[in-house]
Amino acid sequence: MKDQTIQNLFDFYMEAEKLKRTLRHSWTSDSNRQESTAEHSWMLCLIALTLFDQLKVKIDQLKVVKILIIHDLAEAIVGDIPAFDVKRRKDKKEREHAAMKLLVKALPDKTKNEFQSLLEEYDEMETIEAKVAQAIDKFESPLQHNISNISTWDQNDFDIHGLYKINYFMFDAFLAMLREELETMTRKKVTKANKLDHFRPEIKEMYTKLNKKEETK
Repeated sequence: MKDQTIQNLFDFYMEAEKLKRTLRHSWTSDSNRQESTAEHSWMLCLIALTLFDQLKVKIDQLKVVKILIIHDLAEAIVGDIPAFDVKRRKDKKEREHAAMKLLVKALPDKTKNEFQSLLEEYDEMETIEAKVAQAIDKFESPLQHNISNISTWDQNDFDIHGLYKINYFMFDAFLAMLREELETMTRKKVTKANKLDHFRPEIKEMYTKLNKKEETK
C-alpha cells in the first residue's frame, strides 16, 4: 500500500515542475528564448551564494536561500506578472498567496506552514533576510536584461531601468555598490546601442552627463 505522504509529495513535485515552463518577460543570452521562472529562481540562489560573505549585515543564509527558492513558486499556477504590468499587479499578492495555499495544501504541516510563512516574510519585507532576498530579486531582473541582446528589449524594459528599485539596496554598503555597477552596465550597454532616447528624459539626461564626464577623464 502506497504511503499517502509520499503520494502527496509526488503530486506537489508534478505541480511545482510547471515553474520550468512558466516564461518570464526577460530573455536569455540566447535571443531565441525567454527565461523560465525556475531559471530565474536558480540564478537568484546562485547570486545569493556569491554575496553572503560580502554583506555587512548578519543574516540567516539558509533562510535567504529558502525564500528565494519559494518566493515565485506560485507562478506555477498564476504565471509571471512583469513589473510594468500595473493592472495585473494590483491583486498579485492575493492571487499568489491563494495559489501557494493550493500548491502546498497536501504537504506535511511543518513544510506547508514554512512555505507559506516564507512567502509572507518576503512580501512584508520586515526581516533582514527578506530585505536581502528582495534586493537580489530586484538586482537579477535588470542584470538579465543586460545579459540579453538589447534587440529583445521593448519599451517597458527601458522604462524600468534607470535607478530601478534603488532604495531596496541602501541598507547594505556592498549591495549599494553592486547596484551602482549595475547602473553603469545599463548605461554603457544602451549608449553603445545608441538607444538613450528610449529612456525617460531625466534618466537620459543623467546618463548623458555621466558619459560626458567619463569622456573628459
